[in-house]
Amino acid sequence: MSCCIANAQLYKHHDWDEQATYIEITEDDKKLPSVAIKEKYLIQYYAPFLGNGTIKLFETKHSIIQINNEKGINQQNRVYIPTRNVRKVIDIKARVIQSDGTVKNLDKNTIKELENVKDYGNFKIFAFQGVTANSQLEFIYTLERNPSSLGFVIVQKKYKVKEAEVIIRKPFSLSYRIQEYNGFPKMQTEKVEGNKQALTATINDIEAMTDEAMASPEASRIKVAYQVSAGSTSNIERWNNLTTNIQKNHITQKPKKIKALISDYTKYTSNKPRENNTQIINNICEYVHTNYNMVKGYDENLSDLRYIITKKKATESGIIKVFSCLFNHENLYYEFVLTSDRFNHKFDPDFYSNLNLQTALFYFEDENKYIDPSNVNSRLNFAPTSAISNNAIFINNLGRRFKTIEIPEASENVIKRDFNIKINTESLLPTVTCKHELTGYRGTYLRRSYKYYKNKDFNTFKNFTAVSGIDDAEFLTFKVENENLKLVSNNTPLKLDYSYTTESLIEELSDDFILNFGKVIGTQSEFYQEEKRVNPVELFSLITYKYKIIIQIPEGYT
Repeated sequence: MSCCIANAQLYKHHDWDEQATYIEITEDDKKLPSVAIKEKYLIQYYAPFLGNGTIKLFETKHSIIQINNEKGINQQNRVYIPTRNVRKVIDIKARVIQSDGTVKNLDKNTIKELENVKDYGNFKIFAFQGVTANSQLEFIYTLERNPSSLGFVIVQKKYKVKEAEVIIRKPFSLSYRIQEYNGFPKMQTEKVEGNKQALTATINDIEAMTDEAMASPEASRIKVAYQVSAGSTSNIERWNNLTTNIQKNHITQKPKKIKALISDYTKYTSNKPRENNTQIINNICEYVHTNYNMVKGYDENLSDLRYIITKKKATESGIIKVFSCLFNHENLYYEFVLTSDRFNHKFDPDFYSNLNLQTALFYFEDENKYIDPSNVNSRLNFAPTSAISNNAIFINNLGRRFKTIEIPEASENVIKRDFNIKINTESLLPTVTCKHELTGYRGTYLRRSYKYYKNKDFNTFKNFTAVSGIDDAEFLTFKVENENLKLVSNNTPLKLDYSYTTESLIEELSDDFILNFGKVIGTQSEFYQEEKRVNPVELFSLITYKYKIIIQIPEGYT
């Protein structure tokens, strides 16, 4: 009975038509694997009893999707409903509508629960039954979420959307701010029944977002972010509150209160070099990642410093507290940095949003380097590739500043490879030797890979490092130098010396042969594609390549 009252009050009986209708689409849209005829998003803030400050948040999604072929069936046949931060699932229903008017409704007993899918939390999942080409899928669900003042809606998908409608409904007593991205239209406001305000926008013919090499399609999607709260939605005030909170929990953390942590750290690092700040910072990284396990997800206990020290495990926010405490113990000056993954969202200092706050780093200005506390192999280094060229908020004991995280110069990211190719003319078997040096991001990545593979599957490391694209390589030698993770801090080159034989470089042509020597540099990123490029090129980093290839021409050949 309470659900019926909630729906009557909040959703204005928003529902599908009881008499299902098959909707005709254009011939051009029939050529696509699938197309959303309509997607509607209804976000509703509700204060059931005036004066007590209780706010409820309900979200409804309603979709009608045309399926045109087998690929479309595979794209759309399953629906995943995220239930992280969901108090209650109010309703889920779905149906398949055939072109002849036949309708098959979802059996709710087939709805399943999936736990912690790829660290994104729990999901409700169901599959449509009886889906064929030229059928239409319709589903609608409503969730009661834990109240949050921040949210966003992404309306551009990997399939075309003919019409997307977003409605945010709230009491007049709640203030709001809206920020549109990548072409989302300006939302209109109107007064609605019950002394409420509705913010609405409709956008038509949204083309499918294309996955392309060297691009950031997720960050380029059409979307809208919103803030709705009983208090102020001032951008400055929200950044101020964040700054105060970070200063309290990290910048001014009192290490003397955590004697057990300091004692354990001091014993661990007693024989470690500490001639400069770089060595001290790396000692802290090694101590934390050697002695503490990081747990995905949220656990209130694993964010409490004393509990963490006892159990030697923590969430990411808990690990950050351990780092802060040790940096303060060593009297290191640092700034706490929050930014977004630039491939998912471009940090926007003009609109406070959770989208901006997905990556936490420590910045050491004197060294002009960063620590990524969430990475178990992190040492003092350049900022992660997902953060460079992106804006960020830098917080210290005096306040905050916004700045762009700099891009390391191409001269700091060098891949140098000196090849020597010798051919045995009797067996037509080439031998390749290579002196391979890497600095910057590629050196960091391969050090981490080496640490992982050296005692597990070293052949995998050798193959993707030295002979990608050459399937028949037989290694004769393989040597690794400067593999210590700490060496990334002063950008010492990682050195690989190896040799191998391979038949695939040679093609016989009567008494002559063709040497495909270009294969030794491995597979390369290609930008060729049949369709017109949609997204601008976005590189992971700037790199300098220095390749030298020496070919020993056998006696008797030119």
